[in-house]
Amino acid sequence: MALVDYTQRLPAPPNFKATAQLAGDTLVSQAFQGNERVSAEVSIPIAELPRGHSDLQLQKIGEGELHYLAAYRYRLKGNPPGRLNGLRITRQIYPANQTEALHRFGLEATEETSLPVGQVFDVGLEIIADHPVDHVIITDPLPAGLEAVDTTFQTVTGAVQAQADSWQIGYQQIYSDRILAYSDHLDAGVYSLHYLVRSVTPGTFLWPGAIARLQYAPEEFGRTTAAMLLVK
Repeated sequence: MALVDYTQRLPAPPNFKATAQLAGDTLVSQAFQGNERVSAEVSIPIAELPRGHSDLQLQKIGEGELHYLAAYRYRLKGNPPGRLNGLRITRQIYPANQTEALHRFGLEATEETSLPVGQVFDVGLEIIADHPVDHVIITDPLPAGLEAVDTTFQTVTGAVQAQADSWQIGYQQIYSDRILAYSDHLDAGVYSLHYLVRSVTPGTFLWPGAIARLQYAPEEFGRTTAAMLLVK
């Protein structure tokens, strides 16, 4: 009986069609029916965006609630310095199983960074918040000369371990081109995230800055300086 009463208080299932248009051209059109978790996503390269002023329009026809996110992302040219917009993040590189940093990337631009090939390193990210924040996403891109080490694999020896993470950062995922971490809530303080990388390919590579940002307020973020990495 309680379940019946609860379902009767729920709003009617969505039944609408949503359309997004940019400068008069339709980007995506999706129908949402029932309580299925249906979503639609479209990405447009910067080179294909219309020049000058243009409007992004979203239209909904039917009954139901539409949630949407529109984001504009880009990579700065060259080796831009870091930024402090409400959060601060720094990146440090340690030899595996050691606590003395070889290199540090903060707000100021750095010279070329050199690492020997065929070695394992501990990359540490330090996130500083001067006020409580929610839904923090931490992303650290990997240069092409480095490869992340997934310590959950049984083939990885236990002799090489990354330093401990702050328990408040409860999620970490390794991708081929980046490390992604997430925290539901951070009080004011200093937090650490560590992962292992192996230098695999000799050459000179661009290492973009690590970013810590709020998921629902991306204008509040921190970024380390980018750097040129020499693997030799």
